[in-house]
Parts: sequence; structure tokens; C-alpha cells
Amino acid sequence: MTSSQITFSDPEVQRCPFSAYEEVRALGPVYRDPVTGNYVVTDYELVRQIANDAATFSSVTGKLLVQELPGQDQVDAIFKEHGYLPINTLVVSDAPDHTFYRSLVDKAFTPVRVRQMEDYLNGVVEDLIDRHIDDGQIEFMSKMANIVPMSVISDQLGVPRSDIETFKRWSEAVLSQAYQSHSVEERIKIAHTICELQRYIAEKAEEYRKTPRECMLSDLVHAEVGGRRLTMQELVAICTQLLVAGNDTTTSVMGSCMYRIIQEPGLEERLRSDSKLIPQFIEEVLRLASPVQGLWRRAVRDTEIGGVQIPAESIMLIKYGAANRDPAKFECPAHMNIERSNVRQHLTFGHGAHFCIGNQLARAELRIAIGKLLQRMKNFRLTYGDEGVEYISHVFNFGLTKLHISFDRV
Repeated sequence: MTSSQITFSDPEVQRCPFSAYEEVRALGPVYRDPVTGNYVVTDYELVRQIANDAATFSSVTGKLLVQELPGQDQVDAIFKEHGYLPINTLVVSDAPDHTFYRSLVDKAFTPVRVRQMEDYLNGVVEDLIDRHIDDGQIEFMSKMANIVPMSVISDQLGVPRSDIETFKRWSEAVLSQAYQSHSVEERIKIAHTICELQRYIAEKAEEYRKTPRECMLSDLVHAEVGGRRLTMQELVAICTQLLVAGNDTTTSVMGSCMYRIIQEPGLEERLRSDSKLIPQFIEEVLRLASPVQGLWRRAVRDTEIGGVQIPAESIMLIKYGAANRDPAKFECPAHMNIERSNVRQHLTFGHGAHFCIGNQLARAELRIAIGKLLQRMKNFRLTYGDEGVEYISHVFNFGLTKLHISFDRV
């Protein structure tokens, strides 16, 4: 496959897109995908520019959550009959709607609230380590990386941890919805699964409407801006996004952190001997292995970006993962450097109005999890070599699905 034939719809490219980024970057900062027709943007400054210009590049694309695909009437009928029809909120909305939704959700993710969660987060991680420390080996993704963020988001949505496996299945259905290649029958099946999640959220919301409690879902039920509260349809749409955003992304980065610790000679001992390096290490992993490699935008009018003419209604794919490895921004971008001075300028959490709401919570979870693992375990290594390592193939998500590791007690 030549550079001009690379498509980001190829499952193999999706599993490891980084060499493809470099090849298409050599052709220019904006690349027309020959299969999807999307305009793929790999340049750091152009990704920032597009993300910051909602007047020209809308987040309402018909590609994600609220979709405009073949058989949409049949899929929408399932939501209307068995759950709630998805609507544009947060990730898939523009101002002024986005401003309203964001102002409500921001109240649930204040820096003060995240700081107050430190002891709680320590407890979540310690309990999980206690459960596995005598095993000597685990499949890290399912036994650790999945469970920490899922426990946290479940607690914050006010649902019992006994439902974590069900929540994981629902989360995977929401992620699967992003595939454009599903048949109508597959999309109907996915819709039924998402409706289960919607009804669950609605039931809990009604419970907290009557009896408020200390959790994010209860906060959202009772929050208001300008005298207006969220409708149940809006609340369900927002919580569906928060479930996925608070789970799969942090899971992916935690797995990438562990894999890097195993891969990089001397890194484990360096981090263990100086825990102040852990936050910087996490930022560098966030840069190198962004769990969301990119998202769509829709050009609302004829425009030009990077010297390329973009017709109105064109779909842009802004690649955070490629921007994070732009050599014009990051020196030796493919190499890990935990002393990199500008590492926090990565775009893993997005940019502009859609900057990730939960970035501080995600950073706290990762910092505490990696710190505790290094305190209590050592000599991390692959149990089955490369055969025990697998990556997801997804239209925009990136990360490990399996990571079999062995370890010793400290």
C-alpha cells in the first residue's frame, strides 16, 4: 500500500496508526482518505485551529452518538420504543447548547471535588491490588486497568459495583456504535443494548430525584443553569457519554503505562525511586498513546485548511494522536522522554470548548494507580511475550485489549 492509498478505516492501521501518520504527513498536513473521503489532519497547529473553530468546523457530524446512516429510521424506532432517542449533547454539540450542557457537567468535575477524592481513589486501587498481589501474574487489562476507572465512574454515577460487568458490556456497545460498517441488523442489536443502559440511568435518576445522594448522577439530576434543569432525554445522553469517557479512555492509558514500564529498560526502577516523576511519565504516555486518536468535525461552509480546499459538509478527521507526534512541536516525537519540557501541551484531552471535562480525574486515577502498583509490586514483565499483547482495532479509540503480565511482591 502506497502512502496515497493509506486508509484509516483499515483495521490494521487502526491497531497501530503511527507509521501511517508519518507517511501521510510527508504528503502534506491534510490528507484525503481514499476510502472514506474524510480529510485527515495530522498537523499539530491545524488540529488546534480546527478544534477551536466551531463556527467553521461543527461537532455535529452525524457520525457519533446521533447518527445519520443507512437504516437510521429503524434504529431510531428502537430508541423511541425501548429507551431514549439520542440527542446532541457535550461531545456532539456546538454552542449555545454545548455551553449549557458543559456548565452543568463542569460542576460535577471541579478541582476541589477531585482533590477530595484522593483517599477514596487510594482505597479503590489498594483493594484491587490486595485482590491480586499473591497471584504473581494477571491479565492486566481485565483485572486492573478496566476495573479501576469502571469502579470510579460507577461510584460517581451512583450505581453498585456489582453491576460493573454489565456496565462494561453497555460501554462496549456505545463504542461499537461508532463503526460505520455495521449492517442495519447489527446497529439494531447495538441499539437494544444501549437502551438497557438508558433505562438503567433513568431509573437511578428518578431514585435520586426523590432522594438525593452524594454522587455525580444525583448532582446532575438537581443541577440547573438559569432556572433550567436537564430533561431525562438529555440526562441519559450525557451520562451515556460520561460512562464511556470515564471508563475506556483511562483504561487504555493505564494499560499503555504498564506496557511502557515493561518495555523501557530502567524505567520501572527510576519511577519507583522518584515518585515525583510519575505525573510526567503519565503525560508522556498520554502523548504517545492517546486513547482517543481523533474525532470528526463537519465543515459548515467552503473553507481552506493547510492549503487544501475543503467543500462545505466535508467530514474532517482531526488526529490528536498524529498531532501529538508532530516533529514540528515535539522533538524526537516517537521516543519516550519523561523530562520533555512541553509534554503537557499534548492534545490527548482535546482543545478548545470540548477540552475533556474529566481530565483531572483521569490524571488522578492514573497517578495513584501507577504509584501504588510500583510501591507494592516489582519486576513487571510479559508473561507470554508478544503473544500476550493485543490492541483494539477501532475507528478512533486506541489501546490494549490484552496485556498478560507477571510480577513479584516488593
